[in-house]
Amino acid sequence: MTQSPTTEYEVIVVGGGHAGCEAAWVSAQMGLKTLLITLTIHGIALMPCNPAIGGPGKGQVVREIDALGGLMAQVTDQSTIHLRRVNTGKGPAVQTLRAQTMRDLYSLKMRERLENNSNLSLFQGEVEEILLDSARKVKGVRVQYGTTFWGKAVVLAIGTFLNGVIRLGSLSFPAGRHGEFPAQKIGHSLEKIGLKLGKLNTCTSPRLDRRTIDFSQMEEQPSEEKPLCFSFEGTPRVYQGASIFITRTTQKTCQIIKRNLDRSPLLYPVSDSSPVRECPSLEDKVCRFPDRESHPIFLEPEGPNSNEIYCQGVFTSLPEEVQWQIIHSIPGLEKTHIMRPGYGIEYNFVFPNQLKPTLECQTVTGLFLAGQINGTSGYEEAAGQGVLAGINAGRYVQNLPPLVLRRDQSYIGVMVDDLITKGVEEPYRLRTGKVEYRLMIRHSNADLRLTEVGYHLGIVPHSRYQKVVEKREGIEKEISRLKQTTLAPTSDLNQLLREKGTTPINEVTTLYTILSRPQVSYYDLQAFDPFRPFLPPQVIEEVEIEIKYRGYIERQKREVEEFLQLESKKIPPNLDFYRLKGISREAQERLAKARPTTLGQASRVQGVTPSDLVVLSILLERKNLPLNQE
Repeated sequence: MTQSPTTEYEVIVVGGGHAGCEAAWVSAQMGLKTLLITLTIHGIALMPCNPAIGGPGKGQVVREIDALGGLMAQVTDQSTIHLRRVNTGKGPAVQTLRAQTMRDLYSLKMRERLENNSNLSLFQGEVEEILLDSARKVKGVRVQYGTTFWGKAVVLAIGTFLNGVIRLGSLSFPAGRHGEFPAQKIGHSLEKIGLKLGKLNTCTSPRLDRRTIDFSQMEEQPSEEKPLCFSFEGTPRVYQGASIFITRTTQKTCQIIKRNLDRSPLLYPVSDSSPVRECPSLEDKVCRFPDRESHPIFLEPEGPNSNEIYCQGVFTSLPEEVQWQIIHSIPGLEKTHIMRPGYGIEYNFVFPNQLKPTLECQTVTGLFLAGQINGTSGYEEAAGQGVLAGINAGRYVQNLPPLVLRRDQSYIGVMVDDLITKGVEEPYRLRTGKVEYRLMIRHSNADLRLTEVGYHLGIVPHSRYQKVVEKREGIEKEISRLKQTTLAPTSDLNQLLREKGTTPINEVTTLYTILSRPQVSYYDLQAFDPFRPFLPPQVIEEVEIEIKYRGYIERQKREVEEFLQLESKKIPPNLDFYRLKGISREAQERLAKARPTTLGQASRVQGVTPSDLVVLSILLERKNLPLNQE
């Protein structure tokens, strides 16, 4: 007797990109029977754009994913060939890491982790329909050829595949990525259940043959000499032999592009879809900044044993013959062979103001959305949403309270809050400038902020959580010791202070006070501190930051207290904003569309003025608020 296939799961994740992989992983780690459905299993966690992880804003998200128990940082460490700190000329609030990875190895390592999770199954197929019951609760999905999988929660993470169309000059054809079919029927299903869709676009870059590049004309950027790693569980190491090379476009490049602007199908003035403003195509740059004759180009290796080079900065949807002209106009690339032309892709997305802070749809219970389907751009943004959506899908199935990450807790919280309150008019990219409390939610302290959360959710093991407890205790004990340890003025100490460019001391002073000076490091004082305990580098880093930036941190803590007061004022989910007197008509419309859950969230809705907020705050104190009776 043949055994029928298992078709009942607790959580179903649709899409095997960076969002889907993280969602499926955390759901399975929480002990839930999980199914990951993807168009092609060989395409799991592919990097269709540049072979890199991290960078400003993004690196912080990767560390938060790691702290919560996700996979991106660990898999990055397993596939890294080049690693550097970025924003080193600025303070610790914005410093992070950026890694070049072996593109194919990253995908293989991610798939290996997923396939070896006993609670997780993979299935290759195209989901055509989201199935709901009469109460508009998710009950499963139907895939192509009729197979139905039943599930209590569904996470939809289908990236650029939703009605994706590749555009290359005058050519256009349906695709999710080059060489892969798009997901078309699922779009009809989403519209059928009442979700509003929009259209965005993005471009990728040509890949070049390493053997045909003249690197002697370029600036080399080697990997960091200091041992580094992304994951808190990783082993820091130095990476050698895989440099990035930097060149620039020329006046000739710009002239070629200007002559062919009418052949760019996704140029922002003419396209009916919105491009990535913060990571524009090269033709967009030339169009928007006509007086600028040079733009930086970064040549990034796809792997140590591959001749394929990613040409970062030449994002384009121009015809292939124009791409050849552009590449050959750049110093060092005059004789370069293009292995794969760049291309643009247009795709549908779901307007994210239809979501709750948990990434669950407001109008469909049990349906969660993550990644580029929410209007974001970037592997890291997608993966961060995937972790949150996977966690909340699991919590929904377990009938437990959801996880909501606030703006003062994480970069992921900032991103999700931006999406659901401000909406998306162009692909959303997370950067440090969007984060108000970035000194408190640093790259370095993501584990101190979020590992306990991951532990209580059942994702992070106790052994790892215990390490974070010990780290926090170590920081607190060392700061306390430095406050109590004093140094008398000596010729050697004052000579050190002069050499560091700071004022000598003339009375007994605590180590804490001396270390608070920006010119003096913890290691500088080692010779004057004989009873110093042995501490790991990550503890020392946090000790220094907490001491040197104490005033700024205390100020941000006060700002967070004010922020939390606004966040504590809840708005009824069925409040009829149109019947609120004293609030402008624009604010009524914006609030009714965004459906903020707190006064703080309402303050971040575009079009809502301070006077609107004052009136709304007063009205929320009343008990007889006008409510929708739906």
